[in-house]
Amino acid sequence: MTDEKRALLKLLSLCLTFPDAQTLEALPEMEAAAAGLNDLRAREDLSAFLARLRAQPLLNLQEHYTAAFDMNPAASLNLTYHLMGDREERGRALAELLEAYRRDGFEPAVNELPDFLPLVLEFLTVSAAAEKNVLIGRCLATVPALTRRLREGGSPYAVPLDLLGGMVSQTVDVSISPAGSSAADDSGA
Repeated sequence: MTDEKRALLKLLSLCLTFPDAQTLEALPEMEAAAAGLNDLRAREDLSAFLARLRAQPLLNLQEHYTAAFDMNPAASLNLTYHLMGDREERGRALAELLEAYRRDGFEPAVNELPDFLPLVLEFLTVSAAAEKNVLIGRCLATVPALTRRLREGGSPYAVPLDLLGGMVSQTVDVSISPAGSSAADDSGA
């Protein structure tokens, strides 16, 4: 993976985390990172997304994030949910992700489930093995559907997800797509 792709994945990870005071403090660095991207589309789209974040009060950002991701299972950033719902096999998949993280010496700095998209993106930036992990590929194959759902709902978070979807197939093996319909599709969302 190129340094440019790593930088973009790191930036997308930051864009997709719950906005807090630290996020607002990091905006100048995020904007500088976006401005330094070689990919014109990524640079323009992320710059516009970050400007939109900057223009909103923190409470509004938090309310939107919660409504978009936490209150809407069809757009959950916990990717195994879209593959397995809340079935027992999801627990095994989460354990498998944790084991992959530990094998590569990756210690998540956040208290989230191991399938949380920003965490998966962080792992991709530090682990060459992550690109070949079948479960990570299956999880990331759900990103286009998430993007579509957020775009239909008018969420600005569709922007970083759309950029991610465009680069995932070039970075990770997503040839093994989710079998059958996803849990989110089953919910009618």
